[in-house]
Amino acid sequence: MRLDAGTSDLLGRTRIGMLAIGGARLPLVNPAAFHFAGDSLWMTTARHAVKLALARRDPRAAFLVDSGGRAILFQGVLESYDPRSVGSGVRAALEGPGFALSVAGYALKNAAYIGGYLLDIASIPREWWPQNRVVLRLRANRARTVRTGSAPEAEAARVPVAPARVVRALARSRTAYLCWADRGSPVLNPVLWASDGEGAMAWLAPGAPRAPVAGTPAALVVEHHHPFRATRMLGACARGTLTPDAAACTAVADRYGLEPFSDGEAFRLEVARTTWWNGFEIHTSEPA
Repeated sequence: MRLDAGTSDLLGRTRIGMLAIGGARLPLVNPAAFHFAGDSLWMTTARHAVKLALARRDPRAAFLVDSGGRAILFQGVLESYDPRSVGSGVRAALEGPGFALSVAGYALKNAAYIGGYLLDIASIPREWWPQNRVVLRLRANRARTVRTGSAPEAEAARVPVAPARVVRALARSRTAYLCWADRGSPVLNPVLWASDGEGAMAWLAPGAPRAPVAGTPAALVVEHHHPFRATRMLGACARGTLTPDAAACTAVADRYGLEPFSDGEAFRLEVARTTWWNGFEIHTSEPA
């Protein structure tokens, strides 16, 4: 996979991206520190993480790297390498020195993030300690630029089906990420968003990947990541089904103080559940 100089620079200076899995059902999206090497995105996660179980059912995944002015969407297949697994060890050995160099590159690029992780390790649950982590590799078979831009100031909005402390922390977040399945593979795109009771609304700018159809399983993610303290990451992933909704277009425009959009597409997300995280505390809430 050939990347232009601008894309290589973006990947080199951006440390956190958004990983999406489970596109055929209700997708799950959350942030991950990463390193790009050998046509693959390298990450780590806990051995018992939900994302790992979902990837075993369906390894198709997507990863969005957003610089705030330009975003790159990668799609491919997610693999895991568990140090406790003989099979993983054999697969890693067959990769030759490239595997070790890629993992070392991840550690070097994310040294500050790893340092923050070690600084807080006493308060981190044991299942997230280094000996309980596995390496994730997204073998990218497609990469494309996704339209984005700086979002204007916005009024407060309520993340659906989330506890009050999460709602308060994310109320002023300008950009959200909408995920849906395109021919079975997850797609991610930055969106402007608003809320309405127990539902969420999103405006998808023109030029986005193939827009979802009514009834498509989807997720809307609003999050705040700390540059090097994993314990201070906070976000929410509202999951449900999408419905095209002209009223959503007006609601989103009103939140940002903009004139009603004359292009793009607007959707309402009927939320079935919201997975939220505050550091390493992860829970799922459902509508009352």
